[in-house]
Amino acid sequence: MANVPNKRPAPSSKEDMLAEVKRRADEARARIEAMRKGLAASAAASATPPPPLQNGATTTTPPQAPPASGVKPLSLADIKARMAAAMKKPAVVTSATGNDMPPERPPARESLGPAPSRLQLQEERERDRAGKGGMNIALHPMLRADAPDKAQKDDRRDRWRKEEEKGETNNPYLSAGGPSGQTRKRRELKFTHDLDHRPAMEAAAEMRRKAALEEMKAKIQASAAKAGLDEAIDTTCFQVPEPPEVEWWDESLQTDLGFNENITNLVVHPVLIDPAQEKFTTTKAPTMYLTKKEQKKMRRIRRAEQHKEEQTKIRLGLVPAPPPKINHKNVMRVYGELAVQGPSAVEEMVNKQMAERKNKHEQANAERQLTKEQKAEKAAQNAAQNASMGLYLQVYKVNLKRDELLNKHRFLINKNAQEWADLRGFALVTPNFTLVLVEGGAKATQAYKKLMLRRIKWRAILEGGGEILDKELWEGVEDDTCVLVHEGQVRERRFKKWGNIREAETEIAAKDALVKAKLENFWVMAKSLDKGMG
Repeated sequence: MANVPNKRPAPSSKEDMLAEVKRRADEARARIEAMRKGLAASAAASATPPPPLQNGATTTTPPQAPPASGVKPLSLADIKARMAAAMKKPAVVTSATGNDMPPERPPARESLGPAPSRLQLQEERERDRAGKGGMNIALHPMLRADAPDKAQKDDRRDRWRKEEEKGETNNPYLSAGGPSGQTRKRRELKFTHDLDHRPAMEAAAEMRRKAALEEMKAKIQASAAKAGLDEAIDTTCFQVPEPPEVEWWDESLQTDLGFNENITNLVVHPVLIDPAQEKFTTTKAPTMYLTKKEQKKMRRIRRAEQHKEEQTKIRLGLVPAPPPKINHKNVMRVYGELAVQGPSAVEEMVNKQMAERKNKHEQANAERQLTKEQKAEKAAQNAAQNASMGLYLQVYKVNLKRDELLNKHRFLINKNAQEWADLRGFALVTPNFTLVLVEGGAKATQAYKKLMLRRIKWRAILEGGGEILDKELWEGVEDDTCVLVHEGQVRERRFKKWGNIREAETEIAAKDALVKAKLENFWVMAKSLDKGMG
């Protein structure tokens, strides 16, 4: 690498270095002294005022020649002008006459360009420091020309900022008065609810308020009743008192014994009896029956609770665990290898367990069933309860002759009457028609009425010879063979039991059968009904 010659040759020894340092110090001292002399001369020149003119104006001081040292000294006017420019305040020079005059123009300096600012000098030093390469050698100016100009970027950024500020000030949609004092309230998150203002709490408070108001009204009414003010004021004001039995002017003429007292002992007071309608009015709530779906659901819930209770007892050790329910489907899963080794023995054991479970189930069902005595007692109890609500008498007339009344007809009349324990009466078969008389409770008589008038197909059975051959043919056909002659409530029973079917050869025999029960008038009604229909 070639050696680069320096501006000054490096000293060869220590004595040469000391001499060089001393020489540089002398030169610097000489320059400082020359500058000091130049400043003193300029200050003396400005201190001597020029002679006044005729018109009172002051004359400008001619520029002084530069000192011979080659360094152009700064005058006091230049220093003041530079200070005024820095402070941006115009300097005022007072004239000899006392008038304020503008400052004198400083003497022209050599055009050295504007003085660099401190920021520009700092940027230039940073650029020089960054642009130096190895061995502290500055880069070539052509290479530094490609470097980005930071000052230009700052100027561009300032221009953009000014344009934005100008656009904001010229925006027609913005208010010139600035933002108003009332701003939008910020919605905050509320993690707890106000319980007093919830709908349920407000409804409860309203109910409590009404209850308190009703209680206060009750107290006021009670206090008014005690004081004798329970009646309304407007009612008492217009109420007319009843006239007295005897006027005050007739009291002296009235005897001590009144008219009502003369006949009091002659009035008969009957024994009070309970009203008949009280037995029909029950305070018992009506029975609510569940549907099939609800019954299955209740059974499922009940069985689940029982199973849970059994499992709890087994878990606590109160009862032993039941043996597994083995059948032909799960025998291989339960016994496994044992079922493979002895299939016949396992099958016999499974059949035995299945038979035991079946017998146990049938025995439990049989225990729940009622015996004949219990069934009869229950039927009698239901009949008595049904009859206690009132007894009804019904009379039916079947327009079938003795030959037309088949055994099927007789069976339906007799069997359905026997199924109801509280139905009593008999059926009277005559040569021209059949008369059926029944009495019993409301429920039994209504069921028997439905049977006689709607369910029994009298003509269909007659034409079929005792059976209904074509049910669809007689489905919508009205059958008026049986008619209701009489229906009404009676005080007491006329018959002791159901007397089956009786035969009467003549009308006289039929009337005699009805005379015993004191119901002979129904024979006349049935005969008259027959004539009216004919």
